[in-house]
Amino acid sequence: MVQEAEKFKAEGDAHKNRIEAKNGLENYCYTLKTSISSPEVEGKIPEADKTSLTTAIDETLQWLDSNLTAEEEEFEEKQKALEGIAMPVLQSMGGGAAAPGGMPGGGMPDMGGAIPGEAPPAEDPASGPTIDEID
Repeated sequence: MVQEAEKFKAEGDAHKNRIEAKNGLENYCYTLKTSISSPEVEGKIPEADKTSLTTAIDETLQWLDSNLTAEEEEFEEKQKALEGIAMPVLQSMGGGAAAPGGMPGGGMPDMGGAIPGEAPPAEDPASGPTIDEID
């Protein structure tokens, strides 16, 4: 019985990973499509690059629709191929920015002047709430 459970767990994990890879690729396609169609990007991407990227996105979405049972590796390969087309276009658009609407220069707005990469000071665990057991 334990062996059977382990077998089904492995199958379930493989299925979960496959679905996550499929959803990740689909999400990436729609995010790219929205990004290159936004008014903020208008005029920053050459029309030829925008057309080729849109075509690649549409082809990937069509592939997704016709290959619902593809393996995790196939979804990952498709995403890497699309990233290979999209990254040069997006980088040329923003002078090295990986995606439109990315993190503004100077770090995150709510960091309060903290130095990037520096962890906030740890709180003393003894200063936290105390819990007394009651019988």
